[in-house]
Amino acid sequence: MSKPTKLLPGVALDSAFQSRMVEGDLRSNLVPAIQERAQDIDLLIIDLTDERLGVHKLPDNSFVTHSVELVKSERLRNLSPIPGVVQIGTERHTIFWRNAARKFYARLDQLGLREKTLVINTPWATESFEGEPVPSFRDFTTFDMNLHLENCGNFIRDLGYKVISMPAALAVSSAKHQWGIAPYHYGEPAYMWIRDHIEAELAS
Repeated sequence: MSKPTKLLPGVALDSAFQSRMVEGDLRSNLVPAIQERAQDIDLLIIDLTDERLGVHKLPDNSFVTHSVELVKSERLRNLSPIPGVVQIGTERHTIFWRNAARKFYARLDQLGLREKTLVINTPWATESFEGEPVPSFRDFTTFDMNLHLENCGNFIRDLGYKVISMPAALAVSSAKHQWGIAPYHYGEPAYMWIRDHIEAELAS
């Protein structure tokens, strides 16, 4: 929900997907992309687990996500000094996030997508099926992250949107996950739970 920025030019990453994510973030293209496809949307799914990265506030008062892709692109080196990260869980981040959330969900209302939107909150895992502890993400404990995600979900629910929360018992990671063990990489039962709720929402 930030305004686009032109402060971070750079070359494409080796991964076309990663380049697209960075460019889309810099152009703030989420709402335009949804608006372009609004008439064809059967169900808009929002995954709260992506609310984990924090942001940089740039000198032009725009925001960019502190993503792995942005760091890898080295575009922040165009700025001196490099702006610090507004970390999740801080009062500053909460204020910025809530303001952006109000604008975003108001825009979905204008597009007639309230009844077609499903927000999913999946608690993070601390253990794997293999009995291994799950590595932490950056400097955040799983407890703090789950509290943050729950607060995000409650705020969105208060805006009148449907938010479902996966049972904590299903929040188990796996060393066999195709992208490796991580707090937000789950075993098959978690994905089956998500699939079932999506199918039920489409059938309702």
